[in-house]
Amino acid sequence: MRSLPRLFSCVLTAAAAGWAQTPPTPPATISHAPTISESNAYDTPEGVAKGGAIFATQCAYCHGAHGEGGRGADLTSGQYTHGNSNADLFSTIRNGVPGTSMPPASVNDEQVWQLVAFVRRLGSPGLYERATGDSVAGKTIFESKGKCLTCHSVGLEGGSLGPDLSDVGRRRTLSYLQESIVKPDADVPIRYRAIRVVTTPGEAIAGIRLNEDDVSIQLRDAQDRLRCFMKDDLKDIQHEKASLMPSYASVLSGKEIEDLVAYLNSLRVAP
Repeated sequence: MRSLPRLFSCVLTAAAAGWAQTPPTPPATISHAPTISESNAYDTPEGVAKGGAIFATQCAYCHGAHGEGGRGADLTSGQYTHGNSNADLFSTIRNGVPGTSMPPASVNDEQVWQLVAFVRRLGSPGLYERATGDSVAGKTIFESKGKCLTCHSVGLEGGSLGPDLSDVGRRRTLSYLQESIVKPDADVPIRYRAIRVVTTPGEAIAGIRLNEDDVSIQLRDAQDRLRCFMKDDLKDIQHEKASLMPSYASVLSGKEIEDLVAYLNSLRVAP
């Protein structure tokens, strides 16, 4: 008689994971600041640097150190729920988003515009850099020796265990791309934190935690399968700090890594 409630709990958990990704409805009106032109006078190297310092102390806790999201929205996509213009971004930061955990910024207008300039760079830092490797050779490494499509997707191809890389060349710097290849544990976004569970019979399953409540846990395992477990049926749950992605430092040569970075840098269009 317990099977129906237990299954229902997992179904609700799966649904909650999907509901959690639904963006909030934009407020009907948001005031815009007319003090700075749409071009943003603070979109300069100095302004971006100052905006980055403010972001690190006031925004990174929710939005991630690199804007990759977590408790707050992912800022690396270059698309924003409440408007994509500089004025829209100013209003979102200055006024916050009513009905959500996004509060009004506790900084002055000049600092808000510096934050706008920094957030813009979060959405397209790769556009300001040029890779030195061979992107064509890198594509071959990505699809063959690296076996990257097993976990990552590009366009309509690949897996979903790791981040979608369709526009990673726009969203990430060259140094970040290289570090992700050789030191994947250096920065693991919250949504891709690994988890390991052990069932009562002793089966160990590792994967990415999708959702968890007091009675159940949902994950995507290393074979890219959705799994749901009742906690009463588990004898151990470990939240891992390490990335599921292996390091390629000893797998690929220096030239191969350079070429792979060049290919990733060329990926700039989301599907």
